[in-house]
Amino acid sequence: MIDPIQIVIDMLVLVIAVGALLFVFYSRTNAVEKTGYGALIMLSLVSLMIPIFWIVENNNEAVAKAQQHTTSVQRGVELYSTYCFTCHGTKGQGHIGPKLNNNSTVNNLTDNDLLRIINGGIYDTADPTKPLMPAWSQDFGGPLTNNDIQYLFDLVRSSDPAYLQKNGLNGGNGFDKVPTYLQSINPTGYQTAVAQESTGAFGKAVDMTNKKAVTINIVAPPPGATCSPACFEILNVKVKVGTVITWVNKSTTPHTASAIEGTDVSNIKVAKNIFDSGLATAINPGGTFTYTVKIDAFNFNPKTHTVIYYCQFHPSMLAELTIVQ
Repeated sequence: MIDPIQIVIDMLVLVIAVGALLFVFYSRTNAVEKTGYGALIMLSLVSLMIPIFWIVENNNEAVAKAQQHTTSVQRGVELYSTYCFTCHGTKGQGHIGPKLNNNSTVNNLTDNDLLRIINGGIYDTADPTKPLMPAWSQDFGGPLTNNDIQYLFDLVRSSDPAYLQKNGLNGGNGFDKVPTYLQSINPTGYQTAVAQESTGAFGKAVDMTNKKAVTINIVAPPPGATCSPACFEILNVKVKVGTVITWVNKSTTPHTASAIEGTDVSNIKVAKNIFDSGLATAINPGGTFTYTVKIDAFNFNPKTHTVIYYCQFHPSMLAELTIVQ
């Protein structure tokens, strides 16, 4: 893209340079240099050119910075399409994991905090050995180099208009490019993700409305799952009011089954009035927790008649109840 400001500056430098050369020629042929004025005028012309060169250099740096950012965001798109879309959605709007695309909470993080989270992940405060979000940096056992971490950082920041304006960047939101790129490199994965998004973050509900009692096991993560260190075996189950649901912990660590308020999994608050097995009364390995679906659960999110729940120990463990009368 041609920069009109750069063209004007280049033309101005050219005019001054040509003028200086013509004056040198004139002074040489007319002996003006003998009076000393020729050297003085040349010095003045050179002095005028110094700030022009400074402006040119600053403009070149700004152009190079913008080009580097655009390249970095594109590389971030490629990495996101490989590692992140199944959790955070094909447009970064959240799927099983939190929203990354222009999320105010993420935007308000300092650069150091955002880089630290991408690098080292987030760990359970109750058990620092268990990651709630995995580390992506090779320094912490992840698959990505330091350059890759910077690419993902720039992708996330590209969705924040205030950040782009503050830093003089105008390359646009990189998440807008993810669907097209993902479709070109992984059409099957793209179609699956879109289907899941269209039926809700937890996929199509498994219909168990013909059962009066339902069991949901807590098991080790299947291949490709983002929940850790375990998963609710059925991510979305459709049940009737009055159904008795029993969660059975078949994993090796304690968990909870705790309903959350609303549907925003990036800002979780426990809805104890719906159901909550509790931190103090965790579902230990081999243990169970039972809940009878009530009408208040059906009315809890009236537009969807769903209740999202999670494990308080491990917030990446999420699932959903779809409730009918």
